[in-house]
Amino acid sequence: MKLAIVGGGASGLAAAIEAGRTSPKAEIVILERLDRVGKKILATGNGRCNYSNSNLDINNYYGRDRMFADYALKEFTVENTVNFFNRLGVFPKEEKNGRLYPFSLQASAVLDALRSECERLGVNIITGFCVKEAVKKGKGFELTSDAGRKINADRLIIAGGGCASASLGSDGSAFKLLKGFGHSITELAPALVQLKTRPEEVKSLKGIKFTGSVSLIHKDRIICEDCGEVLFTDYGVSGPPIFQLSARAAFIKNAVLSLDFMSEYSPKEVYDILENRRESLSHLTMESFFTGLLNKRIGNLISRRIGIEKLSYGVGRLTNRQLWAIASQIKDYRLEITGNNGFKNAQVTAGGALTSEFDGKTMQSRIVSGLYACGEVLDIYGDCGGYNLQWAWSSGRLAGRSAVIKE
Repeated sequence: MKLAIVGGGASGLAAAIEAGRTSPKAEIVILERLDRVGKKILATGNGRCNYSNSNLDINNYYGRDRMFADYALKEFTVENTVNFFNRLGVFPKEEKNGRLYPFSLQASAVLDALRSECERLGVNIITGFCVKEAVKKGKGFELTSDAGRKINADRLIIAGGGCASASLGSDGSAFKLLKGFGHSITELAPALVQLKTRPEEVKSLKGIKFTGSVSLIHKDRIICEDCGEVLFTDYGVSGPPIFQLSARAAFIKNAVLSLDFMSEYSPKEVYDILENRRESLSHLTMESFFTGLLNKRIGNLISRRIGIEKLSYGVGRLTNRQLWAIASQIKDYRLEITGNNGFKNAQVTAGGALTSEFDGKTMQSRIVSGLYACGEVLDIYGDCGGYNLQWAWSSGRLAGRSAVIKE
């Protein structure tokens, strides 16, 4: 029996290894369009590879039907993943919020371990093979590269990723292959990506960082919130909390961000702090009012938002109403989301192949017998923090095992 896997990323490598372990006699080939497999793995976790998360929950995942992922994630759990990599020589290191990394903090260690295991199992890895067409031929499949090379297989796993970070392997071609087999693809959007706002709202803040909390708001309802370091850019905002919220913002129109610059304090406590500063700094102007409390440029924008245009305005002149207005802006600084930085800068794709057309217990297509899909190509994506790689390992291993034990 011959199994072909399109895509040599995280889910494809996991599928090949599980298939090889399950059926040692199976002939397994990975077809990767780039010059080497696993390039996206090397870029994850800022080059450290945040390969899973000990706090995993199904609510960390999104899609039209997030429960589709439940079986795979329970069949190949976080503990299974840690043990899987530990046996390959990758010792775990747990950091903030349950994020799991190789102890060496080198993404290359994860990729090297996967490649070595593929080699041990006799998996044939063919790079530079861009699958242009995949068709059902008899009981099997015929795959044709853009150079005209043909490969036949009894079973086929599509693990080619989504549209995010095309330079690292995911160029959207996997969706075209599944469409060719009659599968439906949902609306697609960049996720885990920087968010854009009105330039005039952030341009003067470019390069400034602050640690606080951020909320995603739609129609005056908080959709989700996160905390951490936020970076202002000339186009909008970036940083871990922004990436986290972008997963939920992918398909929400007219959403806004609410920044809390002093999340440790209540609005009343912030007001009291400002009132004390008015008394002790009454001899100064607004140009110096925020010094030692907030970044000066952030303070200047807040002043303008509440109607104080001139920095020469005396601190002693501030009214209680103005202090409350400043406190409100510090705790709830709104920025309208106008877009994001696109698939080129996104970590994952929101949306994908419609999961109702696949069996969640095998990853096999309900439309074409012998066809499987796993990883980012499916309409399942997760929060930032190792959740998407865990989905890749779990769905990939399930697809690999199912493909070689199918009668």
